[in-house]
Amino acid sequence: MKWLKKIFQKEKSGEGQGRKDEEAPSTLALSYVEEWLRDRSQEPEFEGRVRSLYGMIERVAKNLEGDLLALEKAEPKEDAPPRLLKAGSAAREKVARQMRVLSEKLAPPPAADLGSAEEYHSAIMKHLQNTVQKFGRAQRYTAALFPREVEMINSDLGAISRHLADLGEAVSEREASLKKFVEAADLATLVRQKHDQIESLRVEITEDEELLAVMRDRERGHQREIETWTRSDDGKKNLDMKKSLEQKLREKDQIEMSMADLVSPLTKALSRVVKQDSSDRITLKYREVFEQLSSSPAKALEGDISGALLELKSKVDVLGLRDKKRDRITDHIDHLLEDRPLEVLKARHLALNREIEELERTLSKSGRETVRLKEKRDQVRQKIPALEANIEERIKNLATMEERLSKDLTDLKRKLEEIAGRPVEIDVRR
Repeated sequence: MKWLKKIFQKEKSGEGQGRKDEEAPSTLALSYVEEWLRDRSQEPEFEGRVRSLYGMIERVAKNLEGDLLALEKAEPKEDAPPRLLKAGSAAREKVARQMRVLSEKLAPPPAADLGSAEEYHSAIMKHLQNTVQKFGRAQRYTAALFPREVEMINSDLGAISRHLADLGEAVSEREASLKKFVEAADLATLVRQKHDQIESLRVEITEDEELLAVMRDRERGHQREIETWTRSDDGKKNLDMKKSLEQKLREKDQIEMSMADLVSPLTKALSRVVKQDSSDRITLKYREVFEQLSSSPAKALEGDISGALLELKSKVDVLGLRDKKRDRITDHIDHLLEDRPLEVLKARHLALNREIEELERTLSKSGRETVRLKEKRDQVRQKIPALEANIEERIKNLATMEERLSKDLTDLKRKLEEIAGRPVEIDVRR
């Protein structure tokens, strides 16, 4: 039992306590609980009882063999009727053959453990039942002709049956006594597996937390790089160009709105002239220009609209407009043709487009460093929420697993204390 001293920390026990109290540990390593249970569950008395019953069965088997020889050598009664003599002699051979097979099966196994004893008991009981069932009619004929010899065989069978009953009782009692050890061992295995899973999960959480810290450091580092570049001369120049681009884009939008405002007085005339062209009342040379002026004046101004305005003026009288409306439209067309405000806006619009395209090309080149840095930062940043959620979920799972382990440990502690007969602590770290 020296190995037990290495596994358990024993409490000091007073004089006069029994061996059971002396061996019961105050602290038991979880990794050795199952071994401790196996040691505690040993019952030499059971093996001794089984071997004793094996010996009794072997002695009965020898007696049965001798009684079978006696049956085979026995002489029938001289006054036995011929028919009984014939039937009894035939039945004697059958009974002897069946009993000899049973006798050979009665040899006990070498081992006297619970498994071997249970298997042996089950097999012999089935064989004995089959033999007795087959014995039936042949036994009656044989008994009528050889009563003393059959009585001795029946006595042997009765003894075998009693010994098997005792063996079955011993097996049942042993199984009952082992039940608490089996339950405790199964629970100990489950607790150890759960503890290992918890430790593995803790390691995974720690690794993920370390990875998260590294990713956050990388994100901050990339952000610092972006801020450093932004404060540099190139960064400031890039920022100024962005502001200039935004300003020019706003100015471009304003010019396009002004173009639309200049065209809006012609909207009704443009709509009617296009409809009349569609109905073949008139034929237009500049229909496409009229449609573009209605939908996108800036696009229409990419070409020369003088011809289109002159054509519109020539068709005003056939559009069915009221006199005042027709006069206002004619005056506005003259204003557009003579003062050329749309051309002024068009020139500025074209200049702005060139400036905007140049700024965008320059920003595209100079902003590559910013884009590169932001992409590096964003790649890291996108991974952080998923990792945080994963850690949170694992922490929740860990709490649930620890709660379940605590309950199982309490149950295991109670079972071990019932077996040990004294308080027991379980060291899950060992």
